[in-house]
Amino acid sequence: MSKKSLAIIGSGWAGFTLSQKASLAKYDVTVISPIRTIQYTPLLASAACGLFNFRLAEEPVKRKTRSDVKYFKAVADDIDFEKRVIRCKTSTRIGDEDPSTFDVRYDKVCIAPGCDIQDFGTPGAKEHALFLRTTNDARLIQQRVLEMLDKASLPTTTDAEQRDILNIRIVGGGAIGIEAAAELYDLWAEEMRFLYPHLDGKLTITIHDVAPSILSTFDSRLSEYATQSLKGKHVQLKTSSHIQKVEADAIFTKEDGRLPFGLLIWATGNKASSLVQKLPVKKPDGGLPRILTDKHLRVLRPDGSPMEDVYGLGDAADIEGESLPTLAEVALQKGEYLANALNSESTQPFEYKQRALLAYLGRHDGIIGGRQDWTGASAWLAWRSGSLAWTRSWRRRIFISISWLFVWLGGRDIARP
Repeated sequence: MSKKSLAIIGSGWAGFTLSQKASLAKYDVTVISPIRTIQYTPLLASAACGLFNFRLAEEPVKRKTRSDVKYFKAVADDIDFEKRVIRCKTSTRIGDEDPSTFDVRYDKVCIAPGCDIQDFGTPGAKEHALFLRTTNDARLIQQRVLEMLDKASLPTTTDAEQRDILNIRIVGGGAIGIEAAAELYDLWAEEMRFLYPHLDGKLTITIHDVAPSILSTFDSRLSEYATQSLKGKHVQLKTSSHIQKVEADAIFTKEDGRLPFGLLIWATGNKASSLVQKLPVKKPDGGLPRILTDKHLRVLRPDGSPMEDVYGLGDAADIEGESLPTLAEVALQKGEYLANALNSESTQPFEYKQRALLAYLGRHDGIIGGRQDWTGASAWLAWRSGSLAWTRSWRRRIFISISWLFVWLGGRDIARP
């Protein structure tokens, strides 16, 4: 019996999981994604702050044990569901050649392109802010931190200029933004202030959020605990902050006017990818435009009927009537479910199993929301062990653990000569 072709659009938590667990005896698997690795997003802030090598925060789609999996570095631009064809545009960067186009035919397709960065149309945000979606983003943030410290140390830099340069601003009070602030605080408090004693007391970390409170996905008690914990570390919180525009060295808010920065991290929510926006499928009437599926993750037509052999996963898709959050855990569970369903032809519906929500607050402090709320050092330990659980290989878990040990013994590499 000839194998069917399974095309997977996206290499995020859902797409990557499916690509690694789909039976190669039953399917010819092809992955279409502009990124050749899964990005372990919960680990990116730690990598940016030197707790381990950037490469440990990602895993390649192509592996020796699954060499039959095809990978095309490209963007899925459109899908013809009737002809079962994906129209793709290359995203390789060699020379100055223009992107080329090609088609990929499929028997079954999984649509999991993720979401784009939501900048709310803020002028200058894409040009001047840094993000935290990929290992390259983490690398750029680390480089910017070091450049800030070098520039602030020049003999020509005045005290006022030093304070402006050493302003770190983070837009977004969700888990990603909070953990970025916590890791940057640890980097400064545990390492950098001893290397740059003349700058001690001049670095400021500020979190901006348009909402009235941070970590809105957590219980209000945990949100308040996090607020007090961050304030105790002199992390400034500017909630109900409306950013009007971004320039190369400053943001402008409705409430405070011009606010200088040396580093701006944009860690807000999601918006629908261009592919999802153009597909003729059913989507919610309001909120984030997402592909709606049934409980078997089959994509729904505009009239609500399911498409055979077309599946929607990850942040780009939601189950009709359920409104699941855009979390890595949801995407991971969907990827595992669909792989099992395709391999065994299971007819059981998908059921999301809620896991605890974790956030790190800096200096061995954290919060966990779930059936039992935790705070403090025990929550930090759970968060730290959870960081290892996100990786998909024992090799990376071992290397990350060894890196943590060396950091504990002798400090971070970026803070050592």
